Amino acid sequence: MSFELGVWLGAEPITAQEALRRYLVWSRSDAVPGEPRPETAAFYEELTSLFPDLTAENYAVSPWSAPLVVGEEFVLMDAVFPRSGEVCRVVLELARRHPLVLFEP
Repeated sequence: MSFELGVWLGAEPITAQEALRRYLVWSRSDAVPGEPRPETAAFYEELTSLFPDLTAENYAVSPWSAPLVVGEEFVLMDAVFPRSGEVCRVVLELARRHPLVLFEP
């Protein structure tokens, strides 16, 4: 089982319905992510310095159930349940620091 999270750039308040719509569009397997903007790239770099992205080599110790999805203005994550609390705390702190919207669908 996994716990899904997403972060993205967002200056304007949006509804929960719009947040879910964006998340679902970005999480489609055929979505084209694009080149990350500096804020998104900085979040990804800091996150993966603490929790490396999922690879075949670190599968047994990774907190991720799937590789991270990085787009122009978003990062989508699936954390495994035994580590989801730890991951959520870090993601929340990093989202505040960078500043990005945090969404849990």
